[in-house]
Amino acid sequence: MKVAVIGLGSIGRRHLGNLRALAVETLAAFDVDPAQREAARAQFSFAEFPAALEASLDGASGVIICTPPDSHLAIARMAASRGAHLMIEKPLSYSADGIEDLLRSCDARGLRILTAYNWRYWPPMLLAEKLLKEGRIGAVLAGRTEYAYHLTTRYPGKDYRRFYMADAKQGGGCLLDESHAIDYMRWLLGDIVEVSAVVERVSGLEISTDDLADLTVRFASGAIGNLHMNLFAWNVHSHIEILGEAGVLQWRRFENEVRVFDPKANRWEVYPFTCQLNDMYVDEARHFLACIRDEAVPRCDGWDGLKTMQVIEAARRASAERRWVRV
Repeated sequence: MKVAVIGLGSIGRRHLGNLRALAVETLAAFDVDPAQREAARAQFSFAEFPAALEASLDGASGVIICTPPDSHLAIARMAASRGAHLMIEKPLSYSADGIEDLLRSCDARGLRILTAYNWRYWPPMLLAEKLLKEGRIGAVLAGRTEYAYHLTTRYPGKDYRRFYMADAKQGGGCLLDESHAIDYMRWLLGDIVEVSAVVERVSGLEISTDDLADLTVRFASGAIGNLHMNLFAWNVHSHIEILGEAGVLQWRRFENEVRVFDPKANRWEVYPFTCQLNDMYVDEARHFLACIRDEAVPRCDGWDGLKTMQVIEAARRASAERRWVRV
């Protein structure tokens, strides 16, 4: 099997290493920047590094797209035209335009698309999903999450202003990049049907896009959610709190634990984990390989990724028009 990794930033390199550990027979990699290709070649001597995108895609059973969001769909179409299954880093694109056409085309050809929202492979999150499905906290009334970091720390030793995250035209910014929070709240609590939002740049970061996204959402179940994301928090953090009729469930990223409050016993039940961050990326890559081999269906397929993109579009509109918007 040949798998191609397109885009050799940090996530592309992570995928290359993990695919090697999973014993993929042939690995090809491409980046439009020759310096990036050469640096990756020095680090990953086992992979092929063609000078042209087309050569990387030719013969690939699967293609992992790790470029800025504005180029995702064009590369996906090229790969699909060659019969490759796709894993597309989040978000699927910088807007919803053109996504449905790609999905229908791939469905017609029997090609699978995996939207790479990696928290769906994180063991604490999987436990949270299980507990919710079991009704451990009863009917969910409300949920909230924060997902934040400081953009200047994302590229250690480099100027953040030179990367796609600082450029709205390339699909950078808080709402798109931190759409993990939208995805995992949709996954855990169901479809989002209505959004009110503030999506703005409020800090002194030198970027042309948003650095804050604060969404109030209504789920199809009737539950209410608050999703806060920003690019200026010096204390990197991610956490969830879900409030139910019969208890409370929390996920705390850096404590690496899930907690459930039992009101009858008036105590917290704590479920600690020892998993390491790269574990979920390995499981994600393993899952994609199973999808290529027709041994699994995508845990978060392209249609699921489109639903998250539609929430993003609704949030943009809600912020611009200062009103609730249906998804």
